[in-house]
Amino acid sequence: MIQLLIRLSPPRYRKTIRTFWLQYLFDRTVKEIAQLPVGQIPTRKMLENLQLGWGNDGFVANLDYLEEVAKQAAQTSDPILECGSGLTTIILGLLAGRHGVEVYSLEHLPSWRSHVLNVLQKYRIPGVNVCLSPLRDYGDFFWYDPPLSILPQQFQLIICDGPPGKTPGGRYGLLPVMKQYISNGNTILLDDANRPGEIETLDKWIKEAKVKVKKQEMSQGTYALVTY
Repeated sequence: MIQLLIRLSPPRYRKTIRTFWLQYLFDRTVKEIAQLPVGQIPTRKMLENLQLGWGNDGFVANLDYLEEVAKQAAQTSDPILECGSGLTTIILGLLAGRHGVEVYSLEHLPSWRSHVLNVLQKYRIPGVNVCLSPLRDYGDFFWYDPPLSILPQQFQLIICDGPPGKTPGGRYGLLPVMKQYISNGNTILLDDANRPGEIETLDKWIKEAKVKVKKQEMSQGTYALVTY
């Protein structure tokens, strides 16, 4: 119905109407998810509406990955680390942070960090710490410079969707930098697992840390469940 309304509207109003509609859709869906019982996973339609309302086309995580993030977040009872903030940060806050699970998200862009924080504050989503973490040269790779002094001793779940793919070393730095915060049985959820950089990262992790990798090839992309 709304799509028909947009098409029938005068061209000069279409963008404004669509913007208002997407904001309404996002508002409504956040409230729906916030009312779910503890441990219940949002429907695919809810996540699709969140994705649509979030915008950030070309950078937002695909729907299959969002479903897995939601599933893992709903089942996690101990701290969560996220590498790269975005819509997944909102989902982690709604499904884990709202129920007392601490979430720490590393973000290297100050402007994007501010945007994500504004959304969290607008919807009063608790338990999420978006940490400004510039990319640092570690010699063989670049990775975040995390605020280690404020982090919990261990993370049960790690959502790895950063730093950006063009970063030297890609996402490899997670294990070398954060190994003391990761213990046996922890789960790392790695997005874009079929890209050359991520394939190389997984190969190095397997060789250096003996991790177990299970790839999930879905219709919208491939992610990997990595067990440390």
